[in-house]
Parts: sequence; C-alpha cells; structure tokens
Amino acid sequence: SRSGRMFSSNKRRVNLGGSRGPNRRKLLEDSRRERAARLLKQQRLQSAISIQAFVRRCINLRMVKEGMRKTWMSNTRSMLKIKPEKRNLQSIMRCVREFVFFFAWKKDVRHLALMCKVICESIKAPLRNNYLAFLGDPKLVSTGYSQATKLLDILVHFVSDRIEAKSGMSPPLAALGFLVDLRQMKHLADAPGDLRSRISHNHLRIINHLSRPQGLYAAVRSALLRLTSANKKASIKEARICAAYIFATALRPLSSWPTQDAKKTLGSNPYAEFLFNILSIPLLSDRFRNLGLERLSDAVKSRRIWVPLMKSCASVSNTSYKIFLKQKEASELEHKVSPTRAFWLTGNILEFSLSSLASTPLQEKVQLFQSLESMLKLLDSFPADFPQPLKRQLSIFQEKKFLDGMVATLKGLPAAKCHVVYRLCGSLAFKFETTRTAMLNALVFSSILEELHNSLRKENVLKESVVKWTQEMKEMFALFCLCYNHLLLIQDDNEFFGTQKPFTLKEITVLVVVLRDLLYYLYWDGWKKTEETVNIQWVQIRDVATELFRQLRVRQSRRQFCNPNIWIMNIPFNSFKQELEMKKSFRSNLILRHIPFVFTFQQRVDLFYNFIRSDRKKIDHGGAMLIRVRRDRVLIDGFDGLSNVGKAGIKGRIQVQFINKHGITETGIDGGGLFKEFVTELLKTAFDPQLGLFTETSHQFTYPNPSSYANPNFEDHLAYFRFVGMIVGKCLYDGIIIEPQLANFFLRKLLGYRNLVDDLSSLDPELYKNLLYLKKNSAEGLGLTFSVTRDVFGDSEVVDLIPDGSNVAVDDKNRLRFIYCMAHFKLNLEIAKQSNAFVQGLTSVIRQEWIRMFEAEELDRLISGTPVIDMKDLQQNTVYAGGYDKDHQVIKW
Repeated sequence: SRSGRMFSSNKRRVNLGGSRGPNRRKLLEDSRRERAARLLKQQRLQSAISIQAFVRRCINLRMVKEGMRKTWMSNTRSMLKIKPEKRNLQSIMRCVREFVFFFAWKKDVRHLALMCKVICESIKAPLRNNYLAFLGDPKLVSTGYSQATKLLDILVHFVSDRIEAKSGMSPPLAALGFLVDLRQMKHLADAPGDLRSRISHNHLRIINHLSRPQGLYAAVRSALLRLTSANKKASIKEARICAAYIFATALRPLSSWPTQDAKKTLGSNPYAEFLFNILSIPLLSDRFRNLGLERLSDAVKSRRIWVPLMKSCASVSNTSYKIFLKQKEASELEHKVSPTRAFWLTGNILEFSLSSLASTPLQEKVQLFQSLESMLKLLDSFPADFPQPLKRQLSIFQEKKFLDGMVATLKGLPAAKCHVVYRLCGSLAFKFETTRTAMLNALVFSSILEELHNSLRKENVLKESVVKWTQEMKEMFALFCLCYNHLLLIQDDNEFFGTQKPFTLKEITVLVVVLRDLLYYLYWDGWKKTEETVNIQWVQIRDVATELFRQLRVRQSRRQFCNPNIWIMNIPFNSFKQELEMKKSFRSNLILRHIPFVFTFQQRVDLFYNFIRSDRKKIDHGGAMLIRVRRDRVLIDGFDGLSNVGKAGIKGRIQVQFINKHGITETGIDGGGLFKEFVTELLKTAFDPQLGLFTETSHQFTYPNPSSYANPNFEDHLAYFRFVGMIVGKCLYDGIIIEPQLANFFLRKLLGYRNLVDDLSSLDPELYKNLLYLKKNSAEGLGLTFSVTRDVFGDSEVVDLIPDGSNVAVDDKNRLRFIYCMAHFKLNLEIAKQSNAFVQGLTSVIRQEWIRMFEAEELDRLISGTPVIDMKDLQQNTVYAGGYDKDHQVIKW
C-alpha cells in the first residue's frame, strides 16, 4: 500500500477538458499578439520591397527619359536639317512617341517648340511624308492616334494655362491649328478617294477627342478671357494677333465636322462645346471690338458655321432642359449650362444675329428663333439676377430690327408653321419674367398682334371647338390674350370705339363669343379636366382669357358694342345656386369670383339677397337697438349712436326716436319707416358738398372730397367716412334705396378695382379730354411739369406726381408717363385714404365678394335705384286702393 501511494503521488495528471481559468486566456492573447507582430513585420518587409522597386523604377525611368531626351534632341535637330519632303513618316511618329513619353512641363517647354516645328513642316510635305498620313494607314492608325491625342493634350494645356499676349504666333499654337484642320494638308486633295475618305473619317476621332469637356474649347475659353482683358495699348496689339489665331483654331474643327452629324449628343459635338464655352463668354462682341477684331464676329456668322451652331443650340438646350426637369439640377451639364453661361450665350446669339437678321434666309431665321426659344425655356429653370450689361443684350428682343425680323418671318411662313415664332414670343412674355413687361410693350406696338390674330383666323382657332384645339392653337391663343390684355391697358376708349385699331368692333364681338365658350368649358363643362388633372397650360389659358374677357366687359359697361346677351353663359342657374348653397363645388365659387357677369343682372341680384338672407340667420335676434336722434343733428347723433355698435349691431333691427327742435321726443313707433327716414336724412346731410366730406362731379355724381382732411369741422374725418360707408352698407343689407348717386370711378373703388385713364371721364371730362389731346400731340411748349395744383378750402397746394416732379418738365418722351401719373393721382391716390375708410365701413356690413358680382353701373342701381322709370312696368305692377283704378281720372292726370 505504501508503494501504491508512492506510485500514485508521482503520476502525471492530465486534464482532458483543456486549460481553464486565467492561464488559458493569457495563452490565447499572447498567441494573437505574436501572430499580429509577424504579420506586421511581413507587411513592412513587403512594403519596403515595393517602395524600393518603385524608387528603382522611377530612377530607371528618369534615367531612360533623360537618355531619350538627349537622343531625341540630337535626332530632332538632325531631322530638321533634312527637307520636309525627304523625311520619313515612321521617323516623325517615333519623334512624337519619344517626346510624349519623356515630356515634363518643368524641363521640356523649349523642346515643345522643336516638336511643333517638326509637325508644322511635315503638314506642308507630300502626303507620304505628312505626319497625319498615319490616319490613312490601317497599320499605323491605332498607335498614331494614341500618340497624337497625347500630343494634343499637351498643346491644349499650353493654350489653357501658358499662352499670353506676348506669346504671339507661337509654334505650339501653329501646330495645334494644323492638327485640327485637314485643309492645311496641301496634297490631300490629290490623294485617291478611298485614302482621302479614311483620313477624313479618322481625323474626326481627333476632333471628337478635342471636343470632350475640359478639352480644346474649355482651353480656348480660358485663353480668350485672359487675352481680351488686356487694357494697355502694347498688350492690346500683342493680344490681337494671339486672340485672332486662337479663335480661328476653335473654328477649324467646326469646318471639318459634318453638319449632319451635329446630333443631340453633348460630349462629342464640337458645335455644342463651341456654344457653351466660346459663345458664352460675356460680351464677346465687345471684347472683339476692343481688340479691333470685328472680323471674328463675321467669321462666326458665316452660314457654314452659324446654321449648324443654331441647330446644335436648340437640340442641346432641349436635352439639357429635359435632364434638368428630371434631376431638378443640371449637375451633369454644369460646365455647359450653368445659369451664367446660358444667360451670356443667349445675349451673344442675339447680338451676333441682329445685324444680319434682315438679310438672313427665312429657314435660318426659323432656326434662330427655335434656338432662342429653347435657350429661354432653359433659362427660365434658373433663377438669376441679371447684370446690367446682360440686360442691355437681352433688350435686343425689344428692338425694332428684331421685331421686324419676326414679323417678316411670320409673313413668309405658312400659318401652320408660324408657331415657331409665337413660341419664342410666348417664352419672352410668359416664362421669362425679366423681359415680360418690356416685351409686351414691344409686341403690342408692332404688327405681331395683328399677325397673331390672322393666324388664329387661318387656323380656324376662332371657329374650332375648344376640345379640338391642338398644342399650337393653345399656345397662340394664350399669347394673343396676354398681348391684347396689355394693349387694352394702354388703349383709350376713343381708339377702341373710334378708330377701332387693331381690331374692329365686329372682330371683337367674335372674340367675345370665343372667350365665352372657352371659359364655359374651362370653368364649368370641362372644369375637372383643368383642375383635377392639374393641366398647367389650361390653367394658364384660363387665367389670361379670363382677364381679357373681364377687360372687354369693362369696355362694354362704359359703352355697349355688342348684344348684352352675348356675355351670358348657358349654365343652369338653379343647379348653380344649389352648388353654392351646399358648398360642394369649387367651380361655382370660381365663376362667381372671376366672371359673375355671365349671369343676368337679375340672377345676380337674386344671389345677392340670398347671401344676405343666409347671413341674417347667423345674427342673434335679440331686441331692437334704440337710438335717439335730434332732427337738426342727424349726422352727429347717428355717428355717436351707431359708429361703435359692431357688425352684429348694425345688421340687426334699429329703432329710431326723433327729437324735434324744441327737444321734445316725437310720438310714434318705428316699424321701419322712421329708420328709413333717418338714414335718408343722414346720408343726404353727409353727401352734401357744403359739409365738406363729399363733393360732386360736373354731372352731380358724389365722391369723397380730396381736401376733407383739412375740414375743421371733422378732426377725425376718416372715422366719418367709415361711418357713412357702414350706413350705405346697412341700406344695401336692408334693401333701402338712397337718393345720392355715387360717381362711377368711386364705385369701382368700392369694388376693389384700380381705376385707369378712361375712368377719368366720370370724374373730370375736361381733364380727360385734355389728356387724350396730349397723348396724340406734342407736349413741347405747354409748360407742364409732373405736378398738380389743387384747391384746399380756398388755399392752393402743389403736389408732385413723381419725386421732385415740380422740376421735371413734360416732353414728348415722357408725356405718356405724365398722362398715367395724372390719372392715377386723380382717380386713386388723391382719395385713397377716404375711399379705404369708406370701404372698411361698407364691408363691415356687406362682404366685398357679394358686391363684386356687379359692375360699377350695376352697383349704382343697387344703391340708388334705376334712374329711368319704366312706365309700363309701373302700370303693370301698381296696386290701386281707395276707390281708384287705372281708368280713374286722377290716375290719368
């Protein structure tokens, strides 16, 4: 047993479950560290080997390049001693291959001149000794193309960053010019046809390489911007030569590039690159002019270059616009169609084309207009604040030469193709807000509006059903409406009704019918198609057509030129009322807001009182409010008792107790008659010109006194205007007719409209007549200034119509502005505060949208009744009592 114990004590213990506890974890961690250290050591060793190999390669490459450079110098100098016609093509290609291999800008700028000299001399040699002859050899073309593109990249970099005014006609610039233009190869024309064809075809690959972004044209742009900024006389002289040759170099690929291949591609089209790099240089014509290089502008305008340029401009702009719409940004085309470049390109195209527009063939004019329209569509995608020089260029759109060119194009084209010009006009007027007002002025004073109307007739737009209108028809009609709207703002009634230019009243009547049918479709019959599908173009047409329809209606209200029933739409009135009452239809509210006059006056009166009845139901019908009024102080007591009662109070029932001149309350219960008597007397007093709040026109129509602010009897005169407006609103609310008649221009103010020159006839017919005379005759010698003298309760006051207007004389150039300013002051500004206060009071009782259903003349009928009594209507509706009948002798008397 003892031996057994001894044996068991010396026995090795083996744990088959593995190491446990902290010893095992430590062992694993140590193993990981050792493995990472070995791996790091291996990586460092491998990196050291790679670095050593790279350094050895660089040193060897440098030594090889240096040796090759020395050999190349020796061989090239020897080659230059040989006549060009005896040099070997392979030796020239080897010279190019070695040069592009060892070239470095720090060491080889002077060697570049030698290389370019070799190239330039070879170009003039016979075809077999010409450097570009490799383009015709299938065995050499691949290698030669690779070498040539590398050499061209060096030359392009030289043009972009290193060329200066003093560089003059440097060898690199000459070599670049030779390489991009096969016409420099003197003997190419004598080559066999198939060889000549191969060379020409393969040369297009070189041009394609140069036409990539940041290629030749980006370099030429950079160089021209530097050279054309020279301001010293010596620098200008040197820059002139260099800039002329660089620009000519940029034009040469365009001459070689076949026009039929100027497709809608963006990366390989030299025309596109020329447009968005060269023609987008700000004020390019001015830069050429400063250097005395006007002939360069003529070179661009040559038909061989200008026509494909314009085709490319249209296609590139349209493609860019589609990408912009898709991506909401033009990142892919940033170098070409950035807003700044696009704006300057448009301005330069305008300036280049204007001088020769009159002699430009018809189809080329069409191409120009298509290009400009495409550019404007693209420009509208970019918000921009134009610099003043660019605004000057864009103003060419408004010049007579340009407009005459558009008119001549319209007259030369068939009606079906005139939409090209109209689209350009539409872009200027609709989309391009910078030129909108000025362009509309130019269009309406040219004959384009008449040509547009003729096109509408020839295309049967004025007869065709609206639902059958084509895209071109919609565009033409929208442009016509916009232009005619603008003309009507300028045209006075004498021109509209008298001379009837540009359109006769008969033609305008036809237009009214077309507008009525169009708006019936857009507002009622086809409203779902225009609203629910968010058809932007239909909405645009609806807006401009509505404005024209309303403007023509204003002329009709002043003097009828067509049957009143023409304006009425065939809308079921009961259905319309039901939609309004149920508040289910947006279209009913649109019609009521924009064109309520498509219903008869009586129908609108019915709607008006329906609104009032609905409004009455919302009022708390408590007891009547009692006010006590002295008969000799009706206005003052009425103001004290009612001016602060609020909307609910003034709309409710009001009882009046009169107090006679002795201070005794008059007996009687007000059942409505006393209140009517009260408001009648109150308004008669308030509107009395002797009181000073209101005054009258020469035809005894009432309007606010412009001098009311100086009336000593009414310190807060505006509070009285609000009060009087509230009382007039109360009369409308209760159906009480008042005696005074308000002036037409003042009624328009109540409706929220801005008065124009023709509305002056309802205020001061004599002044209106004089202003129309001034519009047609010279202002010289009349001694007028931009100021007006007015009477303020016996004192004279001079008011400037514009800043410092007393010192600004009216002449033939600014007379139209004077007419507008005078009418605006008299009709709108002079009584603005009084009118606004009156409207505030009126609309505290009657919502303005209720009375906007009516025109000024119709509102006058609502407020003051019909001035002419219809005797037949009176006889038919008279109720006789007390023994009288229609045959009674007293009634006959």
